[in-house]
Amino acid sequence: MSTPETVNQPVLVEARFLPDGRVQPTAFKWQGQTRRVVDHGREWDETLEGTTWHCYLVQTAQRETFELRLDDDEARWVLARAWLNEQGV
Repeated sequence: MSTPETVNQPVLVEARFLPDGRVQPTAFKWQGQTRRVVDHGREWDETLEGTTWHCYLVQTAQRETFELRLDDDEARWVLARAWLNEQGV
């Protein structure tokens, strides 16, 4: 895996709500492109500056990995980090 690029930008996310109440991102829009999620990695909770984020590692068809974060209280998503292919975006 390449070195992560710190992004920390708000993004629009499409998600599926599972029967057990979990949220699973299925696509997100970043840099004018809709990126479809084809694989899900680990999930964890992290508290930063008083905000608890639910974090997701996801992978696109281009084999790029992204860390998406969801603030449930504010219903907002942030793209925290990106591991991009060598050719970039």
